[in-house]
Amino acid sequence: MKFLEDMDCAFPKNLQEALKLMADEKSRGRPIAGGTDLMVQWSSGVLPMPERAIDLSGLPELKGVSENTDSVVIGAAVTHAEMRRSPIVQVHLPSLAQAAATIGGAQIQARGTIAGSVANASPAGDLGPSLLITNGRVVVASKAGEREIELAKFFLGYRKIDLQPDELIVRFILPKIHAGCRESFRKLGPRAAQAISKVMGSYRGSAKGKEVKDFAVALGSVAPIPIRLPEFEQWIVGKEIGKKVLDEAEQRVAAMIKPIDDIRSTAEYRQWVSGRIVRGFLEELVAE
Repeated sequence: MKFLEDMDCAFPKNLQEALKLMADEKSRGRPIAGGTDLMVQWSSGVLPMPERAIDLSGLPELKGVSENTDSVVIGAAVTHAEMRRSPIVQVHLPSLAQAAATIGGAQIQARGTIAGSVANASPAGDLGPSLLITNGRVVVASKAGEREIELAKFFLGYRKIDLQPDELIVRFILPKIHAGCRESFRKLGPRAAQAISKVMGSYRGSAKGKEVKDFAVALGSVAPIPIRLPEFEQWIVGKEIGKKVLDEAEQRVAAMIKPIDDIRSTAEYRQWVSGRIVRGFLEELVAE
Protein backbone atom coordinates (compact mmCIF):
# COMPACT_ATOMS: atom_id res chain seq x y z
CA MET A 1 0.00 0.00 0.00
CA LYS A 2 1.22 3.49 -0.90
CA PHE A 3 0.97 6.32 1.62
CA LEU A 4 0.94 10.07 1.04
CA GLU A 5 4.04 10.37 3.19
CA ASP A 6 5.96 8.25 0.69
CA MET A 7 5.20 10.49 -2.31
CA ASP A 8 8.09 12.45 -3.79
CA CYS A 9 7.24 16.16 -3.80
CA ALA A 10 9.03 19.05 -5.50
CA PHE A 11 8.80 22.64 -4.25
CA PRO A 12 9.72 25.05 -7.07
CA LYS A 13 10.44 28.64 -6.02
CA ASN A 14 8.87 30.28 -9.06
CA LEU A 15 6.81 29.53 -12.14
CA GLN A 16 9.80 29.02 -14.42
CA GLU A 17 11.16 26.31 -12.13
CA ALA A 18 7.75 24.64 -12.08
CA LEU A 19 7.44 24.74 -15.88
CA LYS A 20 10.94 23.32 -16.23
CA LEU A 21 9.93 20.37 -14.02
CA MET A 22 6.74 19.86 -16.04
CA ALA A 23 8.64 19.91 -19.33
CA ASP A 24 10.69 16.81 -18.43
CA GLU A 25 8.78 13.54 -18.19
CA LYS A 26 11.26 12.28 -15.60
CA SER A 27 10.75 15.24 -13.25
CA ARG A 28 7.11 15.91 -14.07
CA GLY A 29 4.63 15.45 -11.24
CA ARG A 30 0.99 16.00 -10.42
CA PRO A 31 0.48 19.73 -9.81
CA ILE A 32 -1.06 20.46 -6.42
CA ALA A 33 -1.90 23.72 -4.64
CA GLY A 34 -4.66 23.45 -2.04
CA GLY A 35 -5.10 19.71 -2.52
CA THR A 36 -8.67 19.71 -1.21
CA ASP A 37 -9.89 17.49 -4.05
CA LEU A 38 -6.74 15.50 -4.77
CA MET A 39 -5.90 14.44 -1.23
CA VAL A 40 -9.36 12.96 -0.76
CA GLN A 41 -9.29 11.22 -4.13
CA TRP A 42 -5.85 9.73 -3.49
CA SER A 43 -6.53 8.56 0.05
CA SER A 44 -9.88 7.02 -0.93
CA GLY A 45 -8.51 5.28 -4.01
CA VAL A 46 -10.74 7.17 -6.46
CA LEU A 47 -7.53 8.23 -8.23
CA PRO A 48 -4.21 6.39 -8.10
CA MET A 49 -1.60 8.15 -6.06
CA PRO A 50 1.15 9.58 -8.32
CA GLU A 51 4.82 8.89 -7.76
CA ARG A 52 5.56 12.61 -7.67
CA ALA A 53 3.75 15.87 -6.96
CA ILE A 54 4.74 19.47 -7.64
CA ASP A 55 3.63 21.95 -4.99
CA LEU A 56 2.46 25.20 -6.61
CA SER A 57 1.02 26.81 -3.50
CA GLY A 58 3.94 29.17 -2.93
CA LEU A 59 4.46 30.45 -6.48
CA PRO A 60 4.10 34.27 -6.49
CA GLU A 61 3.14 34.32 -10.20
CA LEU A 62 -0.06 32.39 -9.43
CA LYS A 63 -1.23 34.74 -6.67
CA GLY A 64 -3.36 37.85 -6.60
CA VAL A 65 -6.53 39.44 -7.93
CA SER A 66 -6.19 42.53 -10.12
CA GLU A 67 -8.25 44.46 -12.64
CA ASN A 68 -7.90 46.41 -15.84
CA THR A 69 -10.46 48.49 -17.70
CA ASP A 70 -12.60 45.59 -18.87
CA SER A 71 -11.57 42.46 -16.95
CA VAL A 72 -10.62 40.94 -13.63
CA VAL A 73 -7.45 38.82 -13.59
CA ILE A 74 -7.36 36.04 -11.00
CA GLY A 75 -4.23 34.02 -10.35
CA ALA A 76 -4.52 30.25 -10.50
CA ALA A 77 -3.61 29.81 -6.82
CA VAL A 78 -6.12 32.34 -5.48
CA THR A 79 -8.26 30.58 -2.89
CA HIS A 80 -12.03 30.49 -2.58
CA ALA A 81 -11.75 32.55 0.61
CA GLU A 82 -9.69 35.19 -1.18
CA MET A 83 -12.24 35.38 -4.00
CA ARG A 84 -15.26 35.68 -1.73
CA ARG A 85 -13.56 38.46 0.26
CA SER A 86 -12.02 40.37 -2.66
CA PRO A 87 -13.71 43.76 -3.20
CA ILE A 88 -12.76 43.50 -6.88
CA VAL A 89 -14.50 40.15 -7.29
CA GLN A 90 -17.49 41.21 -5.19
CA VAL A 91 -18.10 44.30 -7.33
CA HIS A 92 -17.23 43.06 -10.82
CA LEU A 93 -17.90 39.29 -10.58
CA PRO A 94 -20.59 38.98 -7.89
CA SER A 95 -21.76 35.54 -9.01
CA LEU A 96 -18.24 34.16 -8.65
CA ALA A 97 -17.93 35.64 -5.15
CA GLN A 98 -21.25 34.04 -4.22
CA ALA A 99 -20.21 30.66 -5.64
CA ALA A 100 -16.86 30.70 -3.82
CA ALA A 101 -18.71 31.32 -0.56
CA THR A 102 -20.71 28.07 -0.93
CA ILE A 103 -17.77 25.70 -1.40
CA GLY A 104 -17.16 23.42 1.58
CA GLY A 105 -16.44 24.96 4.96
CA ALA A 106 -13.99 27.61 6.08
CA GLN A 107 -11.02 25.22 5.95
CA ILE A 108 -11.76 24.14 2.38
CA GLN A 109 -12.24 27.73 1.27
CA ALA A 110 -8.94 28.71 2.86
CA ARG A 111 -7.01 26.00 0.97
CA GLY A 112 -8.90 25.25 -2.24
CA THR A 113 -8.02 27.31 -5.33
CA ILE A 114 -9.79 28.47 -8.46
CA ALA A 115 -7.45 26.49 -10.72
CA GLY A 116 -7.75 23.39 -8.58
CA SER A 117 -11.53 23.51 -8.83
CA VAL A 118 -11.42 23.95 -12.61
CA ALA A 119 -8.71 21.30 -13.11
CA ASN A 120 -10.72 18.81 -11.07
CA ALA A 121 -13.38 19.25 -13.77
CA SER A 122 -16.20 17.82 -11.68
CA PRO A 123 -19.70 18.32 -13.12
CA ALA A 124 -20.66 19.46 -9.60
CA GLY A 125 -17.86 22.04 -9.38
CA ASP A 126 -19.58 25.18 -8.11
CA LEU A 127 -17.35 27.71 -9.90
CA GLY A 128 -18.03 26.49 -13.45
CA PRO A 129 -21.32 28.30 -14.19
CA SER A 130 -20.10 31.61 -12.74
CA LEU A 131 -16.98 31.42 -14.90
CA LEU A 132 -18.88 30.53 -18.07
CA ILE A 133 -21.31 33.46 -17.94
CA THR A 134 -18.40 35.92 -18.15
CA ASN A 135 -17.24 34.69 -21.58
CA GLY A 136 -13.83 34.61 -19.94
CA ARG A 137 -10.55 32.95 -20.80
CA VAL A 138 -8.04 30.78 -19.02
CA VAL A 139 -4.30 31.18 -19.56
CA VAL A 140 -2.13 28.08 -19.45
CA ALA A 141 1.65 27.93 -19.71
CA SER A 142 4.42 25.53 -20.57
CA LYS A 143 8.14 25.98 -21.05
CA ALA A 144 7.34 26.84 -24.68
CA GLY A 145 5.09 29.75 -23.73
CA GLU A 146 1.50 30.69 -22.93
CA ARG A 147 -1.82 30.13 -24.66
CA GLU A 148 -5.29 31.52 -23.95
CA ILE A 149 -8.38 29.34 -24.19
CA GLU A 150 -12.03 30.35 -24.01
CA LEU A 151 -13.51 28.85 -20.86
CA ALA A 152 -16.44 27.58 -22.94
CA LYS A 153 -13.94 25.41 -24.85
CA PHE A 154 -11.73 24.49 -21.90
CA PHE A 155 -14.11 21.90 -20.44
CA LEU A 156 -13.89 18.95 -22.84
CA GLY A 157 -15.77 16.20 -21.02
CA TYR A 158 -16.23 14.45 -17.71
CA ARG A 159 -13.10 15.23 -15.63
CA LYS A 160 -11.33 16.38 -18.80
CA ILE A 161 -9.97 19.83 -19.71
CA ASP A 162 -7.85 21.25 -22.54
CA LEU A 163 -4.54 21.03 -20.69
CA GLN A 164 -1.45 19.29 -22.03
CA PRO A 165 0.76 17.15 -19.73
CA ASP A 166 3.48 19.82 -19.59
CA GLU A 167 1.12 22.76 -19.00
CA LEU A 168 -0.07 24.56 -15.88
CA ILE A 169 -3.05 26.85 -15.41
CA VAL A 170 -1.63 30.27 -14.50
CA ARG A 171 -4.53 32.76 -14.47
CA PHE A 172 -8.08 33.58 -15.47
CA ILE A 173 -9.15 36.68 -17.42
CA LEU A 174 -12.82 37.37 -16.70
CA PRO A 175 -14.73 40.29 -18.25
CA LYS A 176 -16.41 42.54 -15.70
CA ILE A 177 -20.15 42.86 -15.36
CA HIS A 178 -21.33 45.94 -17.26
CA ALA A 179 -23.14 48.88 -15.69
CA GLY A 180 -26.85 48.16 -15.57
CA CYS A 181 -26.34 44.38 -15.59
CA ARG A 182 -27.20 41.94 -12.85
CA GLU A 183 -25.84 38.52 -12.05
CA SER A 184 -26.15 35.95 -9.30
CA PHE A 185 -25.55 32.33 -8.34
CA ARG A 186 -27.96 29.71 -7.01
CA LYS A 187 -27.14 26.31 -5.58
CA LEU A 188 -29.37 23.48 -4.46
CA GLY A 189 -27.82 20.76 -2.30
CA PRO A 190 -28.99 18.18 0.23
CA ARG A 191 -28.32 20.63 3.08
CA ALA A 192 -27.67 24.32 3.57
CA ALA A 193 -23.88 24.14 3.93
CA GLN A 194 -20.90 21.98 2.93
CA ALA A 195 -22.99 20.11 0.36
CA ILE A 196 -22.20 18.81 -3.11
CA SER A 197 -24.65 20.39 -5.52
CA LYS A 198 -27.68 18.65 -6.94
CA VAL A 199 -27.97 21.58 -9.38
CA MET A 200 -26.36 25.01 -9.48
CA GLY A 201 -26.51 27.91 -11.89
CA SER A 202 -25.43 31.47 -12.62
CA TYR A 203 -26.72 34.22 -14.85
CA ARG A 204 -25.60 37.62 -16.14
CA GLY A 205 -28.01 39.91 -17.93
CA SER A 206 -29.72 43.25 -18.32
CA ALA A 207 -33.27 44.43 -18.91
CA LYS A 208 -35.13 47.58 -19.86
CA GLY A 209 -38.24 47.55 -17.77
CA LYS A 210 -39.61 44.04 -18.21
CA GLU A 211 -37.84 43.42 -21.55
CA VAL A 212 -34.72 41.26 -21.54
CA LYS A 213 -31.89 43.04 -23.37
CA ASP A 214 -29.20 40.37 -22.94
CA PHE A 215 -28.94 37.20 -20.93
CA ALA A 216 -26.27 34.58 -20.27
CA VAL A 217 -27.05 31.53 -18.17
CA ALA A 218 -25.03 28.46 -17.19
CA LEU A 219 -25.86 25.36 -15.17
CA GLY A 220 -23.83 22.71 -13.37
CA SER A 221 -24.51 19.13 -12.23
CA VAL A 222 -26.83 18.59 -15.21
CA ALA A 223 -24.25 17.34 -17.76
CA PRO A 224 -20.68 15.95 -17.83
CA ILE A 225 -19.43 19.56 -17.89
CA PRO A 226 -20.86 22.94 -16.82
CA ILE A 227 -22.98 24.20 -19.71
CA ARG A 228 -24.30 27.41 -21.22
CA LEU A 229 -27.74 27.41 -22.86
CA PRO A 230 -27.18 29.46 -26.06
CA GLU A 231 -30.47 28.54 -27.71
CA PHE A 232 -32.38 29.64 -24.64
CA GLU A 233 -30.32 32.83 -24.37
CA GLN A 234 -31.22 33.76 -27.96
CA TRP A 235 -34.90 32.95 -27.41
CA ILE A 236 -35.33 35.01 -24.25
CA VAL A 237 -33.72 38.24 -25.53
CA GLY A 238 -36.43 40.73 -26.49
CA LYS A 239 -39.13 38.97 -24.49
CA GLU A 240 -41.31 40.83 -21.99
CA ILE A 241 -41.13 38.96 -18.70
CA GLY A 242 -44.53 37.93 -17.41
CA LYS A 243 -46.17 34.73 -16.24
CA LYS A 244 -46.65 33.29 -19.74
CA VAL A 245 -43.01 33.83 -20.72
CA LEU A 246 -41.77 32.57 -17.34
CA ASP A 247 -43.83 29.39 -17.67
CA GLU A 248 -42.48 28.75 -21.16
CA ALA A 249 -38.93 29.59 -20.10
CA GLU A 250 -39.11 27.08 -17.28
CA GLN A 251 -40.39 24.36 -19.63
CA ARG A 252 -37.78 25.12 -22.29
CA VAL A 253 -34.87 24.86 -19.87
CA ALA A 254 -36.14 21.58 -18.44
CA ALA A 255 -36.46 20.16 -21.96
CA MET A 256 -33.01 21.34 -23.08
CA ILE A 257 -30.90 19.58 -20.46
CA LYS A 258 -30.26 15.84 -20.24
CA PRO A 259 -29.04 15.11 -16.70
CA ILE A 260 -28.56 11.68 -15.18
CA ASP A 261 -29.74 9.87 -12.07
CA ASP A 262 -27.07 9.47 -9.39
CA ILE A 263 -26.78 9.13 -5.63
CA ARG A 264 -27.53 12.81 -5.06
CA SER A 265 -30.60 13.27 -7.24
CA THR A 266 -32.73 12.04 -10.13
CA ALA A 267 -32.63 13.32 -13.68
CA GLU A 268 -36.30 14.29 -13.50
CA TYR A 269 -35.76 16.38 -10.38
CA ARG A 270 -32.69 18.09 -11.88
CA GLN A 271 -34.68 19.03 -14.98
CA TRP A 272 -37.47 20.53 -12.88
CA VAL A 273 -35.10 22.41 -10.57
CA SER A 274 -33.09 23.78 -13.49
CA GLY A 275 -36.22 25.29 -14.95
CA ARG A 276 -37.14 26.80 -11.60
CA ILE A 277 -33.66 28.25 -11.10
CA VAL A 278 -33.70 29.99 -14.49
CA ARG A 279 -37.24 31.22 -13.85
CA GLY A 280 -35.96 32.76 -10.62
CA PHE A 281 -33.07 34.40 -12.47
CA LEU A 282 -35.47 36.05 -14.92
CA GLU A 283 -37.70 37.26 -12.11
CA GLU A 284 -34.66 38.74 -10.37
CA LEU A 285 -33.44 40.35 -13.60
CA VAL A 286 -36.58 42.45 -14.06
CA ALA A 287 -37.32 43.09 -10.38
CA GLU A 288 -37.60 46.74 -9.37
